[in-house]
Amino acid sequence: MSAKKTNVGGAKVSTIDAASREEVFKSVINSSPAVVFLWRAEVGWPVEFVSENISQFGYGAKDLITGKFRYVDIIHPDDVDHVISETSLHMDDKDRNFNLRYRILTKAGDIRWVDERTSAHFDDSGSIQFYHGIILDITEQRMDDIALLDGALGMNKALQTVINSSPVVVFLWRAEKDWPVEFVSKNIDMFGYSVGDFISGKLVYGDIVHPDDIDRVRAGVSKCTEGGYSDFFQEYRILTKTGEVRWVDERTQIQHDPLGNVTYLQGIILDITGRKKIENALHSEEKRIEALLCLYQMTDASIQDIIDFARDEVVRLTNSKIGYLAFMSDDESVITTDSWSEGVTNECSLNKKKLQSHVVDVGLWGESLKQRLPIIVNDDSEENPSKRGYPEGHMRIDRFLSVPIFERDKIVALVGLANKTDNYDLSDVRQVTLLMQGMWSILLHRGVDEELRRSLDIQKILGDVIKNSPAVVFLWRADPDWPVEFVSENVTQFGYSVDDFISGRFVYADIVHPYDLDRVQKELSKRIDAGFIDFNQEYRVLTKFGDIRWVDERTFIKHDEDGNVAYMQGIIVDVTDRKHSDDFMHMQFDLDSVLSSAHSLEETFEQMLEFSLKVEPVDSGRLYLFDEATGDLRLVAHKGLSERFVKDISVFGKNSVQNRLVMTGQPVYKHHSELSAITTGESSQYEGLHATGIIPVKHDGKIIAALCLSSHSEYEIPADARNSLETIATQIGVVISKIRSDSNDSKKYKDLQSLVDMVDEILVVLDMDGYVLYANKMLMEGLKLSDGDISDMHYLELHPDGEWDNVDSMLSSARVGEKLVYETVMVGAGGFLVGVETKLVCGEWSGQPCIMASSRLID
Repeated sequence: MSAKKTNVGGAKVSTIDAASREEVFKSVINSSPAVVFLWRAEVGWPVEFVSENISQFGYGAKDLITGKFRYVDIIHPDDVDHVISETSLHMDDKDRNFNLRYRILTKAGDIRWVDERTSAHFDDSGSIQFYHGIILDITEQRMDDIALLDGALGMNKALQTVINSSPVVVFLWRAEKDWPVEFVSKNIDMFGYSVGDFISGKLVYGDIVHPDDIDRVRAGVSKCTEGGYSDFFQEYRILTKTGEVRWVDERTQIQHDPLGNVTYLQGIILDITGRKKIENALHSEEKRIEALLCLYQMTDASIQDIIDFARDEVVRLTNSKIGYLAFMSDDESVITTDSWSEGVTNECSLNKKKLQSHVVDVGLWGESLKQRLPIIVNDDSEENPSKRGYPEGHMRIDRFLSVPIFERDKIVALVGLANKTDNYDLSDVRQVTLLMQGMWSILLHRGVDEELRRSLDIQKILGDVIKNSPAVVFLWRADPDWPVEFVSENVTQFGYSVDDFISGRFVYADIVHPYDLDRVQKELSKRIDAGFIDFNQEYRVLTKFGDIRWVDERTFIKHDEDGNVAYMQGIIVDVTDRKHSDDFMHMQFDLDSVLSSAHSLEETFEQMLEFSLKVEPVDSGRLYLFDEATGDLRLVAHKGLSERFVKDISVFGKNSVQNRLVMTGQPVYKHHSELSAITTGESSQYEGLHATGIIPVKHDGKIIAALCLSSHSEYEIPADARNSLETIATQIGVVISKIRSDSNDSKKYKDLQSLVDMVDEILVVLDMDGYVLYANKMLMEGLKLSDGDISDMHYLELHPDGEWDNVDSMLSSARVGEKLVYETVMVGAGGFLVGVETKLVCGEWSGQPCIMASSRLID
């Protein structure tokens, strides 16, 4: 670099010659990350000039200037078409400056992302001459952007997957007329539409709102947006792409800009058509009952007034535009139209005429008379041989419903309805039939108005009582797992909604506790096979939140004409509180019953342990007694354990960890491996035990024994099982205390037991529900049964199926205090039958009411 000095205004100034400036310029460029290019506007963009810092990509300047490589040769093959296309678009628009982003390949084959900033030079005719620009390596920045974008896209994709697999459709509406759609989730296809239908602007949201609801929806949105609300909800109808009407529940958040202006509406819509159908059916039912009630109250009205009122009500119930009511002659050959609706009065010149016709001449509107069935025509354009056109002056008919009214097997009247906005269906037929049959009954029995009105009042009151009572009403289809056809709204007490069941999201079997489901299914099958039309049972259900509730189910089995089960009606009542109380009492009753059959002290301890093992999921255990003399805990009974294990744990010394755990007085629930580790330092894995509980047995505040109970299958003893086990431990404490304090009483009890077992009659003690509490040896010997056979047995099961109705009737009579003697048959093991004479009487067992049955064998 060279410089020279010149005089400027008398002062000497240093200047740099052109060569030096070029050298400085090159030095600055080559030390920067930006590579300078000059490309010729030819195929492949040959390079006229490139700065030496092209070396950062592995190339020499000569590699490109000599033509060894054209610029297109270093662009990534997957990006070449894109770069050419983008450049062409800019040239077509005569853009002099533009930016591109793409990948290039280094000479070593590595991929680098570059940002290209280019200027295009055109001649006077507008033709491109050459390009010059720079490329800047942005690989590191691009990789960070891609990682961030991948994360965002992954999260967005996961969120969209959740939304699109749900019944909830998500919308983002612009706050403009009829709500143009900015975004909608893909599951809009459940209504037949695609995302593109809305995003393209082909449809706005207002286009799919039902025409009869759009004004109400507009008014609701305006009220909430102008009133400063942050959110709102409303229910209305929409039309699917095929024209089907669906009810939706819309929940919307209103978004504002910093100035408070409404910009967007963000919301969801949920299809509630199933729920609405139930509501509409109930509403129609209510309107029909109200109409009937009004009819019953028209005691002073004329016959014509009653007829006209009933006609107007069926028009209103079915949302029809017009209607008429005609009556038949006694021989059903002549029909006389006695009542026309107001819609006919306004639109038809035949109004107010009492027309009389022969049945053979009335065409389609009398077809139901010939077929003796309701006739529905929802498309008047369809061909039908019974059509005969319209009389002169008759209004146009689009949809039509004709319903015959019967008195026994005779048609007495005909109802005609027309031009409903939606299609007529069987619900309309039902409402019309029921209301008009009520009208006919009134016409025939004007003198019994008061009685009928009272009946309807009671019906309405009962409906209100059920709706507000704890009894949940169900209608189940007779299919596997009992799909729900109807459920009352108060099913919400278990956390579920009506739609959870009506939509098919849940069948009834889904909420029955898994441990009880098999028993409930078998009990239902048994009752159906035995020809029962009603029965009741108790079992557990799971609430929607996972809580366990006991219910009493009362079920009525409905059969079709062929005798097959069509469906089941029933109610369930939450009896959890009563059941917990009963469980406690039954534990006491059952334990007394168990102990009453023991013949020795050793057998008593074994029976107490056996009773503890009835609580799921425990299946093995030990009972220890506290030795007051030594302070040791000594094993007195065990079940479900190996001899090796029993030998190892037969005594817990006074100073052992196990003994000290018991003496804390608090139950301990752990996995067996944890307990064995802290008590012996070893793991007794050979025994295969999992969930384990150590429960102190107390009496009057003193520890007198200990229960150690385990499960081979479950890893934890649940809370309800713990409560039961601790209740049993309390009862065992009372028994052991009695044994210790009064051995003479124990001996007397065993002597009494021996006397009972010597009786040559079958003695059975039942609880008030009919379950066996106690049976003497004569039952086992006479019917060849074991203790296991009668455990948890219902008294009816001691009889063949054909005797159940008779025996059940006798038990019912005994419950109200009657003393009964009757002959019946009992069934033994293997199915052999024994004739008996049975006496039933109410009494007490362990202080609780019971039924005592004494059966004498007869030939």
